[in-house]
Amino acid sequence: MREDTTTEPFVVRRTGLGTTLSILYVGALLVALEILLTVGAVLWAVITDSPMRRPLEAIWLSWGGAPLIFAIGLPILILVGAITTAESRHEADSDEVLLCVDADRVYLGGDQPQILPWDEVHGICRVERHWDHGEDGEGWDPYLVVITHPEAGDSRHWGPSRQWPGTHAIMGKPLEFDALAEAVKRHAPHIPVTDRGRVPE
Repeated sequence: MREDTTTEPFVVRRTGLGTTLSILYVGALLVALEILLTVGAVLWAVITDSPMRRPLEAIWLSWGGAPLIFAIGLPILILVGAITTAESRHEADSDEVLLCVDADRVYLGGDQPQILPWDEVHGICRVERHWDHGEDGEGWDPYLVVITHPEAGDSRHWGPSRQWPGTHAIMGKPLEFDALAEAVKRHAPHIPVTDRGRVPE
């Protein structure tokens, strides 16, 4: 019989290049490319019956020897990162959780994580807030807001908010509004989920 999925929490984790594991993967890929580049240069020198020293110097000693320094230091950093990641696996991974919705509460992760039981929540909404950096431009960023007061129409009474999970993840997939609404409907059907669009501060 198929297991009832309504009791499973809805979790959005941090993804993309911001995670330790993804950085390790990128670093390992760079090391592999460095090895392939070196092997390719040696094979090319053998095939063309030319000195190996010339292509290797062109690859590793260019830009003041920066590629060589990078090639030596990167594996050490990857090793340290792998050890750190392995140790952190035994600890709670709450730092990677951006949002969790279950039968008891809604959890907002980030720099200042917050747990809000459903009896304190009056609604959840998606809003877009304006930002202006002067000459660098302006625009609107989506936010997830948990409303903890009955005065839902007044933004001054809104509870905690976070940037929409996944918005700035380089390789990640942003949270879809329909997925959030469905998750809240499963775990707390009495909580309204709305998309209020652009809300001026």
